[in-house]
Amino acid sequence: MLTGNTQHNPRTYRIIGPQSQIDERETPHPRVDSGELGERLRTWRKTRFGEDPFDRVLGAGGGDGDSNNSLRHTMSRIPEGKVNPNRMAVSDPAEMSRNIKEIARFFGADVVGITYLDQAYVYSHRASGSVATEAKAGDPIHLSHRYAICLGFASDYYKFLSNNSRISDAEYHLGLTRTIPITLMLASYIREMGYPARAHQSGTYEVIPIPLAVNAGLGELGRHGLLINEEYGSRLHLSVVTTDLPLAIDKPVDIGVEDVCKYCMKCARTCPSHSIPFGSKEVYNGVEKYRINQDTCYKYRLASRGQWSVCVICVSSCCYNKPEAWWHTVACWLLKRIPIPLRPLYIKPLLWIDDLFWGKRPWKHMKWLNYDNAPTSMTCNIPGCQANHSNLQHKRLHVAKPVARAQ
Repeated sequence: MLTGNTQHNPRTYRIIGPQSQIDERETPHPRVDSGELGERLRTWRKTRFGEDPFDRVLGAGGGDGDSNNSLRHTMSRIPEGKVNPNRMAVSDPAEMSRNIKEIARFFGADVVGITYLDQAYVYSHRASGSVATEAKAGDPIHLSHRYAICLGFASDYYKFLSNNSRISDAEYHLGLTRTIPITLMLASYIREMGYPARAHQSGTYEVIPIPLAVNAGLGELGRHGLLINEEYGSRLHLSVVTTDLPLAIDKPVDIGVEDVCKYCMKCARTCPSHSIPFGSKEVYNGVEKYRINQDTCYKYRLASRGQWSVCVICVSSCCYNKPEAWWHTVACWLLKRIPIPLRPLYIKPLLWIDDLFWGKRPWKHMKWLNYDNAPTSMTCNIPGCQANHSNLQHKRLHVAKPVARAQ
């Protein structure tokens, strides 16, 4: 049993007991691959990348394509380099932290934060083998590095408003792909300085990035279980570099997420699989937080009917997920400075304005390349329904009322 680092005290989650390390084999992707969530879902995951060229190039390959055409597949096989024996001296960890952040942003990261590597957020065992580290599936993970450098990569706000579609899929997978070369370069740069470093990004995680990113001050934990960043909202892909390079750490931030999520519930209202709770927080593995039903969230992908592969509705619905604009900056700036007891008086009108101008379920009709996210006609197969209606109507009629009939 492990206990989380008690020096951190984020408002969006509270450590109230001992934590056990999580076995990566217990996370959704490996459970689907093992058939634990059903044969239909396992078959879908094995074949879905053959449906679209973007999925094959930006995803993990598969289908009728050559996996070597997938950059994520290729880069995941790059071996970890050796540590330079000529170590550079570090006299000022704070100055080194500033340098590392600037280098990470130069390579292409949008946001960077540093925290201690809490062993509670290191997986106990790996789910799959790694060519890069010559590790095998089921091997225990031993990661003794002291620090975690957390990187965030923002996806395009407007393409995510095309949810769910091939357009939002392409943007989502591009975000995952972007994390890989930059994280690898930063880890390599640190090794060339003479310090051990390991890259953890899509397909090669040995750590759990979200709680580390919260501790590193990149944002707060939202009701939907994702990191919410003040500037980019929920549309950040995360990666981590762990290292022993002497660094100064950042502190968790309070940007008002705890108070906004208490009243907003937009992600819960718009979640088509009802995987996000409306109620209060629960205690799980020693942590008090909103608990997401990961199984129903993942199983909803079977409802895609080949038109998309990743649901980003909760991300695009999040009221923090806005384009760069002065009014968004001012609203977030004020929220941080209002005393906590008075925040509801400010938040409730803001949420009303958000629903008025952006909609209770943000969505935008978009045509991009040869893709069009407009709802297409389909025949519903829900027992008792005889309607022939669009996908959008299908959601309105059947997510909340599964047995609704055509008028």
